[in-house]
Amino acid sequence: MAWPARRPGNPKEFIAMGLAAYCAKRLLVGLAMVVCVQVIIFLAIQVVPGDPVEAMMSETAGVGPEVIEALRQQFGLDKPIPVRLLDHIIGLFRLDLGTSLQYNQSAFAIITSRLAVSIELVVLAAFFGIVGGIFFGSLSVRTRWGDRLISVCGPFILSVPGYVLGSVLILALSLTLGWLPAGGMAPFSDPLAHMLRLVLPVITLALPIAATIAKVTRFEILEVRTQDWVRTSRAYGFPTKVTFRRDILRNALTPVLTISALELGGLIGATVLVEKVFNLPGLGSLLVSAVGIRDYALIQGAVFVISTFYIIINIAADIMYGFLDPRVSKR
Repeated sequence: MAWPARRPGNPKEFIAMGLAAYCAKRLLVGLAMVVCVQVIIFLAIQVVPGDPVEAMMSETAGVGPEVIEALRQQFGLDKPIPVRLLDHIIGLFRLDLGTSLQYNQSAFAIITSRLAVSIELVVLAAFFGIVGGIFFGSLSVRTRWGDRLISVCGPFILSVPGYVLGSVLILALSLTLGWLPAGGMAPFSDPLAHMLRLVLPVITLALPIAATIAKVTRFEILEVRTQDWVRTSRAYGFPTKVTFRRDILRNALTPVLTISALELGGLIGATVLVEKVFNLPGLGSLLVSAVGIRDYALIQGAVFVISTFYIIINIAADIMYGFLDPRVSKR
């Protein structure tokens, strides 16, 4: 007896194929976005007038034109712009970001040595910002003083730029009260001093995230608690805390994930000025100093890391939505 042929068109197979195609499409779009960002940054740097080698050697006495021309050839600045752009794009796929004009070293090595500080700052700020935002957003619905705190402090925090907020915290908590260090970075061998120097920059980055997520959490909780399943849970006599935690907060956190992904993606970009304000040896301060001396390799490499991080976070969020809701993969 022959076995019947397996019926094609199994709904689960269609869903799996759709998710695979959706993930592949999002990855290809992300790769194209990374390349486009690098092309835009490369061309934008070339538009700025002046020669970076001449600017770098302007403070050195006795440097003739032949030395400047030799340095331009050494760093590949004598090549036509299309050739340099093609070399740069090819180098990205080999993780070869070029040679720094300022340090005369591999830009990739310099960036990776500074990346640990920025990653630590981003992780701590994201954790406290997201957890604090969910906590205060939930508190604002359940207590009157929490609602007033979010209503008054939230818009104020969001309206103040990060570098201004950081400067105010330095003035108040460091210079005036002397509670915390004003800036700098201590080695990992001294954990207490290391963490104390991160308190103010983490607060500066985490407060805007917490304010945004608190507003979204409050709105979603107010929306979810009017649903039928919440009234059913209350009708069955479940305790208020159980209903809030299991039926209200749990369902209200799905849109919060969207905001959290966007905030996390933009957080590493926000560290650029914050690291400069607190004199932290991270990727942001490296980018600011590289712009000042027009170090092409460091600028393009730092922007590559920041933009790639942002794009990866958003692609991961899109893929997660595709798994949570298969209808997204059909768009």
